Amino acid sequence: MNENGYVESDAVRVFLKRAEAFKKRKNIFMLHEDKNGTSELLEAYIRKTELQRIKAVWNAIDCAELEKRQGFKFDVNDGGDEFIKIMEMQYKGDISRMTKIEKLTYKYTKLIKEFNDELLRGKLTE
Repeated sequence: MNENGYVESDAVRVFLKRAEAFKKRKNIFMLHEDKNGTSELLEAYIRKTELQRIKAVWNAIDCAELEKRQGFKFDVNDGGDEFIKIMEMQYKGDISRMTKIEKLTYKYTKLIKEFNDELLRGKLTE
């Protein structure tokens, strides 16, 4: 991230914390495997959890790249409320005129808040 000039914002940290949580989950599975032996099901959970960790790391990098490109950082507590207010002003109340990118940005902001809320509650979804 440093070599590309990306910043570890709060939103990027949400994805990195998810990656850390998946790593901890994987370590628990591996510890269980060490104590009780391996099984196909346990191996599948370990592989799946590792893939989720990798995906979360790439999501962090993608988020940092997006923030750098767009020139503003995502607010992890906002859930897109401020973004929608700006869109309402821009489109004079008719947000159905939002572009595809704007709609995706709004959905992405909501997703970041959802992930952040899950982390705060100690819950981890896939």
